[in-house]
Amino acid sequence: MTIHLCGALRRPTLLLGLGAFVAGCGGGTEPQPTAASLDIVASTNGQSAPAGARLPIALAVIARAANGDSVPRASIRWQVVGGSGAVVSDSVTLTDGHGRGEVVLTLGPTAGSYPVQATAATAPSSPATFTATATAPPVLTAVTPSSFTGGNQLVLDGSALSATAEVEIAGAPARVLSGSTTSLTVIAPPCLAPGPVSIVARVASAPSNALTGTFTSSLGDLGLAVGEYAAINPAQLSGCATFPPATGPDTVEYLIAPQSATGTPGVSASYRLGGDSVVVVVQQPPAAAAQPVPWATRFHDELRRQEAEAAKLPRPALEPAMLAPAAGPTVAVGDRRTFQVCNNIPCSGISDFSTVTAEAQYVGQRAALFVDVASPAGGFTATDLQSVGALFDEDLYTVDTQAFGSESDVDRNGVTIILFTPEVNRLTPESQCGTSIITGYFFGIDIDPAFQNDSRSNKGEVFYALAPDPSGTVTCSLSTDVVRRLVPVTFVHEFQHMISYHQHVLVRNGDSEVLWLNEGMSHIAEELAALRFDAQGRDTLFSRFAIGDIYNSFLYLKNPGATFTLPSAGTGSLEERGASWLFLRWLLDQYGAGLTRRIVETDRVGADNLTAVSGVPFDHLLTQWFLANWVSDLPNFSAPARLKYTTWQFRTTYSSLHDQLPSRFDRVFPLVPPVLGPGTFQMDGTLRAGSGDYIRVQQAPGDKGFTLQLADPSGSAIPSSMVPRLNVIRIR
Repeated sequence: MTIHLCGALRRPTLLLGLGAFVAGCGGGTEPQPTAASLDIVASTNGQSAPAGARLPIALAVIARAANGDSVPRASIRWQVVGGSGAVVSDSVTLTDGHGRGEVVLTLGPTAGSYPVQATAATAPSSPATFTATATAPPVLTAVTPSSFTGGNQLVLDGSALSATAEVEIAGAPARVLSGSTTSLTVIAPPCLAPGPVSIVARVASAPSNALTGTFTSSLGDLGLAVGEYAAINPAQLSGCATFPPATGPDTVEYLIAPQSATGTPGVSASYRLGGDSVVVVVQQPPAAAAQPVPWATRFHDELRRQEAEAAKLPRPALEPAMLAPAAGPTVAVGDRRTFQVCNNIPCSGISDFSTVTAEAQYVGQRAALFVDVASPAGGFTATDLQSVGALFDEDLYTVDTQAFGSESDVDRNGVTIILFTPEVNRLTPESQCGTSIITGYFFGIDIDPAFQNDSRSNKGEVFYALAPDPSGTVTCSLSTDVVRRLVPVTFVHEFQHMISYHQHVLVRNGDSEVLWLNEGMSHIAEELAALRFDAQGRDTLFSRFAIGDIYNSFLYLKNPGATFTLPSAGTGSLEERGASWLFLRWLLDQYGAGLTRRIVETDRVGADNLTAVSGVPFDHLLTQWFLANWVSDLPNFSAPARLKYTTWQFRTTYSSLHDQLPSRFDRVFPLVPPVLGPGTFQMDGTLRAGSGDYIRVQQAPGDKGFTLQLADPSGSAIPSSMVPRLNVIRIR
């Protein structure tokens, strides 16, 4: 895909007494449509997979009212009603904005039938029943030889195996050379701890039984074939990470990437990577001096921090009737109401809020656009508002709710309010107009009834947006065109935050999502909108929604060792946001677009959440992603399937942007690892949670071998809490 630059690069539950909560914000009293029946989405029914596997497609229903209309936010209960040991990803879910509810089924450990029943809370006598069948699970019966070391060829005998099986030995991937239903031939991974090791084969995510083999100390060279990779624990490097001489006629090349694969945000540790016979010291490029947190980021950080604290308040179990959807919009064009709007960071006291009066000037099926009556002159025309409202109703609402699930409707008005007010403009001082403008925001206290008696809360779904101000009468000069370009991108980002808070906190009584993952998911929302517009041939909108993620990721890849993938505080710098978006984009490419919904529709958070939805240890995810950043579309190299992005060809994308705007995209490809010779280097740096550095080691024909060491600068072990890994892949 080619991005054309057509605008600025910079982007800048406690349900207590809900009746009083709704009454206090003017909620409608229209009859509530309820789910009278469930339609099974045919493509999700009748699936089969090996016993113990996850079905490849989520089971899905559409909730229907008596008149046949789809019903959003309908409570659906899921239950496995046959077989033993099967589980669904959640026992109760809410349908999205188009009435779709879904779960993922993991089959039980034995072959047979596993029917699943979906029941609407409002129609318990009319369940929908899915059929799902487990075929025979993979079984391992023998490994030959039973004692081996890294690089040895092994034969695994068994049944219900497959040439596409994945094999793990002591949790590390083994290279599968060939396979059939009864046998697999694999290459043992290098650098494992000597002693007994487990051997497991996975077919379509179904694990086999575990065999036990014996791994012996690695005494020979690390014999990686081209395309083969390893993520090595430095505690096991001694006598292991020795690379053979280059004996052939061609240059040999390895990518070496020290990394912290921890799931703990914000941790860091110094490291020293060296080869033997060190004669040249190569220092890691110094991390850029700490920059002040951008003004807009500081503001959003504070809102997310307050939401994280609010999520920890005690709250009773949610009653499904409390979130029943409205019959339709109960707001009409011309309606006026007052809002409390933050006018000063940190938005923590009533003195930080202003009371504004606004009028509804557009009401669609999903959105109501209110405009502050005190907005500056030269603002939106009726045509402008129609365009913005239609973009939300017809595109952005669908993008977010299909990907992440339903938003709340605590005020029962059937719409999300988008409020354009100069109070948002006032949040950005004039000194920041050229660098970091607050374009809009969502604040969780508006939908959390824990704040029903808090005068700051508007007790409903509200997105706050800046108002056009062509003359700069408030702070920054902002034309209607600029606001029309900026606000929709911010909205699709912030709407994910609204849905996430609803699903994690209000529906499941859990914590709010950790900041780095919450922010990364909102950047995925921006990209998903871009991809929707790309599919529609709307190139301008595609570029507008995609450019922020692409630019942030470019900044990250220019110096990944200086950036946390998992920052511990705030919503992250542009580089950190770029890292989290890249990680999640790779994850979705590898494990399916449906992961976004499962990441949100849960009470799990952070690394545990991603491990649960993927079924893969978090450190494995991080190390494979880290290598993919370099090798995914590397010319003249066939990257392993697990080390690929499929949605983007980043080298093509970045090169195109470099041609268009070299002042911002100052390299053809942002990641430029230093190139070193064998056995002649030492590199000092800092491992930051989730991230690390890259170097290329090249051996000319006849060059000697070399041995790597990864430790802290004193020679001691890097703390195990950092989950240090030395990632290695042979490029040629």
